[in-house]
Amino acid sequence: MNKGVNVCRLCHDGIHDLYDEMQLAKQFSTPEALLADEALQRHFAWVAKKK
Repeated sequence: MNKGVNVCRLCHDGIHDLYDEMQLAKQFSTPEALLADEALQRHFAWVAKKK
């Protein structure tokens, strides 16, 4: 649980809106796992349009 993935603030906030710390540690501990999630893909696409 000491590993982390660097993301921008908007992505970080969106990730935590959808998943708690334990879910992230168990299911989404890599950038690939985050990018594979359909709900997060939609959020990341929205963030990309904002930048």
